[in-house]
Amino acid sequence: MNREGSYLGNLLLPLVVFGIAGLFFFLSFDFPDQGEEVGAGSVPQLWMLCTAVLCVVLIINALLKRGSADPIPGNIWFVFGFAAWMALYLFAIEFCGYFLSTFFFLVGSMYMMGYRRPIVSAIVAGAWLIFSYAVFVKFLYIPLPVGPLGALIVGGA
Repeated sequence: MNREGSYLGNLLLPLVVFGIAGLFFFLSFDFPDQGEEVGAGSVPQLWMLCTAVLCVVLIINALLKRGSADPIPGNIWFVFGFAAWMALYLFAIEFCGYFLSTFFFLVGSMYMMGYRRPIVSAIVAGAWLIFSYAVFVKFLYIPLPVGPLGALIVGGA
């Protein structure tokens, strides 16, 4: 048990996640009620309650200084750069579709994080896309965005 160093990060992260979980929990009460005991908001509410309980455990551990202290700070500009990369990805989904933009996002993210084996990165990204397609499109019947460029490539437009 390490009691030296700062535990501020160990405290702030679960506090922020707890707040977001609380917000989502209360927003889920606006989901449509279909006259059933288990409605559209039941699963999100269960997830947010579990998240809140786990956050409380992490907050208590941080206050009691249990576990590892915060790591030495790194390059904050990398965090901002990756956040911009994620924003570009979300923007690209609208125009290129989920599959094309996710492939390039995953390969690019792996490269940004130091992984330099492009063939393996492409295989991992492709496997993720196959998994996403199988789960969302085929199993859950949830269409993923194709976007105008994706529709042009696939021939659906």
